[in-house]
Amino acid sequence: MSLKIDHLSKRFGHNTWALRDVDLEIEDGETFGILGESHAGKSTLLKLIAGIEKPTTGEAHAGSTPNFRFVSGSEPARKGFFSRATEAPSKTLVQDALAAGNGSIAFDDCFQHLDGFEKRKAFDAIRNAADRTILIASCDFQDLAECCDRIAILVGGYLAQVGTPNEIYQKPANSGAAFATGELNRFDARRLTSTDAGIPEFYTVVGGHRLFAQPTAKAGLGPLNQTINLAIRPEHISITTGASFPEDNLLKAIVRDIRFLGPSTRVMLDADGLELSASVPRVVGLEVGEECMIALPPPRVHVFKS
Repeated sequence: MSLKIDHLSKRFGHNTWALRDVDLEIEDGETFGILGESHAGKSTLLKLIAGIEKPTTGEAHAGSTPNFRFVSGSEPARKGFFSRATEAPSKTLVQDALAAGNGSIAFDDCFQHLDGFEKRKAFDAIRNAADRTILIASCDFQDLAECCDRIAILVGGYLAQVGTPNEIYQKPANSGAAFATGELNRFDARRLTSTDAGIPEFYTVVGGHRLFAQPTAKAGLGPLNQTINLAIRPEHISITTGASFPEDNLLKAIVRDIRFLGPSTRVMLDADGLELSASVPRVVGLEVGEECMIALPPPRVHVFKS
């Protein structure tokens, strides 16, 4: 049987809600991530599941899943915790916690002190912990994507989306979920086409560019005179000095900065005042101050209500 979380909420004091009406179902043996920025409710959710905190409303039905042991990388050790936060940050906290017992386990913020090599060892230990239900809370999407089967995104204490790492990254449910999973170019626009258009067309408030976006449900488009957000990942913007396809939302842009980042290069672009960041494997034959053409493929342009 799975762990079922039913309308779980937690309030501190009279009016400070850390978590609001969360519904989740986590399968036995699943490695499940909880993603969100600071104060999104991640630690509170794990503590409620582990029985360290009591819910204000709702409950967690454990089913056949054993009680969760709470493992913290940032809080002092006390009853119910496995923690070394009062000492120097431990390089083997995750491995030691996994070796200390065979039951279900909830890791809270346990990767923040680890370098890349140490993280890889921790990820390997988690992936090799067969047949154990493991929960991991982090603000880093890439850390969770390394070892989690599915991820839940919390935004302001509310559940924004649940899915595989690929699903939540490629098809974010809203702007909060999109920003939680990685970098995003977001800019204001207004719709030009009717809500029945297969591919909606917009013009950008800055620069006045006409752009097509991915097919979007009517409820997500808003009225014609309402400003709405368009968004695209930096790696989904292509840069060319030659010919391309007009249907890819071609814009002229000036290169404002080129920053080598190892596996990728960040290029800052200015398209008539519309500032965009592109992430490309490398830059060849293009210098700061030069003009280029950039393409924003419509299937990669998300539409979010402001």
